Amino acid sequence: MTMTQALGWALVHSLWQCALAAAGLAALLAVVPARAARARYALAAATLALTLALPVGTLVRLHPASSETSVDSAVPAAVAPTPAAIPRAPEASPGLIPLSPQSARRYGSAAPAIVVLRLASRVRARLEPLLPWIVVLWLTGVVTLSLRLTSGWLAARRLRALGTLPAPEPCVAALHRLAARLRVSRPVRLLQSAMVQVPAVLGWVRPVILLPASALTGLTPLQLEALLAHELAHVRRYDYLVNLVQSVIETLLFYHPAVWWISARVRDEREHCCDDLAVAVCGDAHFYASALLGMERLRVTTPMLALSAAGGSLMGRVQRLVAPPPVEIFPRWTAGMMAVSLVLAAGGSRLLRTGATPPRHPSDGAGTAPASVLRYPDPAQPLARRWDWALERGARMGGGFWIGYRVQQVASVPDRSEKHHRERHDERSDEPGAGGFRGVPLAPVIADSGDEDDLALLFRFRARGPGRPTLETVRVTSLVLPVDLGRTPLVWLGPADDGASLARLQALFAEAPTADLKEDLVTDVGLHGSSRAVVPLLDGWLRGDVPSEVRAQAAEWLGHHPDAAAVRGLAHAARQDPAARVREQAVKGLRINPFATATDSLLALARAHDDPDVRREAVEGLDHKSDPRVLPALIAIARSDRDEDVQREAVEGLGEMKEPGLRAVIDIARTHADPDVRSRAVETVAEAASHDVALAVLEGVVRRDPDRHVQRKAVEELGKVGGPRALALVIAFARHHPIAEVRREARKQLGEFTSDSTTAALLEQTALAGTDVDFQREAVEALASQGGSEALDAVARLARVHSSADVRREAIARYAKVAAPESARQLLTDRLANDRSPAVQAEALRRLMALPGGIGIPAVAEAARAHPNPELRADARERLKENR
Repeated sequence: MTMTQALGWALVHSLWQCALAAAGLAALLAVVPARAARARYALAAATLALTLALPVGTLVRLHPASSETSVDSAVPAAVAPTPAAIPRAPEASPGLIPLSPQSARRYGSAAPAIVVLRLASRVRARLEPLLPWIVVLWLTGVVTLSLRLTSGWLAARRLRALGTLPAPEPCVAALHRLAARLRVSRPVRLLQSAMVQVPAVLGWVRPVILLPASALTGLTPLQLEALLAHELAHVRRYDYLVNLVQSVIETLLFYHPAVWWISARVRDEREHCCDDLAVAVCGDAHFYASALLGMERLRVTTPMLALSAAGGSLMGRVQRLVAPPPVEIFPRWTAGMMAVSLVLAAGGSRLLRTGATPPRHPSDGAGTAPASVLRYPDPAQPLARRWDWALERGARMGGGFWIGYRVQQVASVPDRSEKHHRERHDERSDEPGAGGFRGVPLAPVIADSGDEDDLALLFRFRARGPGRPTLETVRVTSLVLPVDLGRTPLVWLGPADDGASLARLQALFAEAPTADLKEDLVTDVGLHGSSRAVVPLLDGWLRGDVPSEVRAQAAEWLGHHPDAAAVRGLAHAARQDPAARVREQAVKGLRINPFATATDSLLALARAHDDPDVRREAVEGLDHKSDPRVLPALIAIARSDRDEDVQREAVEGLGEMKEPGLRAVIDIARTHADPDVRSRAVETVAEAASHDVALAVLEGVVRRDPDRHVQRKAVEELGKVGGPRALALVIAFARHHPIAEVRREARKQLGEFTSDSTTAALLEQTALAGTDVDFQREAVEALASQGGSEALDAVARLARVHSSADVRREAIARYAKVAAPESARQLLTDRLANDRSPAVQAEALRRLMALPGGIGIPAVAEAARAHPNPELRADARERLKENR
């Protein structure tokens, strides 16, 4: 059988092979829970690899077979009919004549096999002439999609260099923290890009995460951090490399819908795995889901080889993170067996529908819903009467039970309640459903027609003997979010007005046995919308004899109520509470409180409070106020406060005020007496000022500041500002600054600049100019770290033409590490043969031996045979001997 025939038959057989593999995967995915993303991903990836292995195995098996082999020859002699025994079809009939009754009786159980083999023979005869055309069509499709794949790869490479800037320092610091938590050991670069609008990761040897400029303003810092965790999860899992292999398989098997379906499952489960890692880092699935939804507003198409947080079905991912799976009607293993049976009955000819119902979790549905729901018959009755009725009914049930009712929440904190109680329950991991990630929506359970923004207040009691039931747990949720009631009966009382609800909560607070319960009850009070009724309660607890954590909770919720009494209470606590935690929380409450007098209190605290932590919190709170008195107050604090941290916080606040505050920051950077404050001002100028203004201020600080640490900080910020002018300044300081410590910092910053043709040209000129060999080597290192084609070409030129052997040696070593292996082999072979320095030749020899796949070994063997330097020949022979 010729190669064309074998390849054609392999493609034909792949139709049923891949379909069967997809059917098997669908059956397995029906069994494996949706939350087990790693197991589902492994199954899908293995199935995708199998779809390539099956046709390749068929090709290997068929190619060496004899061209005379046919399906007919496979019929065993014991059952093969004689020519006379098999009726022949008339010449004009294209159909298949069935076996006669006599023949069927004669061959018994072998008769169906004979029919199948005769049918296979006819199909084979019809397909044989078409095999060359099948191969041609397949090759055409592969070439077309290979061009598409190459285009995507080139587009991904261009994203590294086009429109990129160094990411803001807070983002880089967050990336380093997340990398440590995710145990990502490889260095990962973070760049700000104008070419993408969702975070994306490129590469796997030297991974780069691109952060869209629009995300810096469109998302909060915590949302950005959650998405960075997702991208780092891709880096940790080498997903870019897997995605590349996956794209190759899609290209080779482009004609098969089952392969595309399997590949889509791989991508979906890959995103689920990274979502799970990101949630493990940020600790809040609902918050992470909100970050995904916020990112969707910025979403555009990214190159096919770039992995982004927008991958997969976004709504499916969000639903998987926050929504409870539906209750299972019959066991999962039964569904899996039925799916397998259906596939086998259909002969593998029908693929499972890709839009199947998501896998279900019986434990999440049946295990988290209430065991029963008892509703009060007349919700119009006073809450006190309904409450007593609920306690009496619950006590009759014995054991644990829930009492619940709904209220309207305060408008300023529509999403606060669920987040807060997820945090509170996360601290108590022994509670069922801690964190709010499991459960059932409350509205259909209680059949209550309230507004979806209403809050449900839930209280779990336990009845022990004839006495009054004891309060154990307080929980708050909305009517639509999942809640885990742990198969405990629920007594639902319907709606309640704020006055009656607050009176009930006040009574429960007085009886609550633990500080945790009191904190949760304070939160329930703070979530009510009637500030006039809420504030006196919170203020009383804030001033009262309760644990400090309860007072801090009361201060936090007073901040959400724009009321003069709330501001007075917070100001009193900030000045006089004996607990530092409560004082700081009171200042934070003033910061978020929109009432006008809150600014007056913050100004007074920032100027005159004895505790520097309170003054710092007050200064940070002033950043959020638009009062014209804030600017001169911050300038005065930055100049004269007795605590350095408070001064630095004031400088940061001035930077956030843009133009008027920035002028003051520039003056502080130049003239403040404290070098640490000047350093903070330098950092703020680099972050907030325009490019030209930042360069002018930073250059002046490097040249004229009396403190070398401030000068170093200014050089570091020049590297973050970036651009050709900043690079030229850094090069000048690296060469000529009188302080060695500043010169070293400038040399360190050379590698931080974004790769482009101008940067590469400046670094190449730096490596060629002057006589400082160490500095020239550092310029080569910086060039190699750029990674762009212009930078690598410059490194190759320096390896050939530089006058210093040490610099040439550095150049070939760096080039061998970062360039493509074939390009590295060519340069190393040239330097081994033609460089005039034995040290450079020895380095080229060593690097050739280290190239992947042994592609440098032929050049080493040639050097061992014919190199003019006898020491190098001996070294080459020794290395070849060690490699055997």
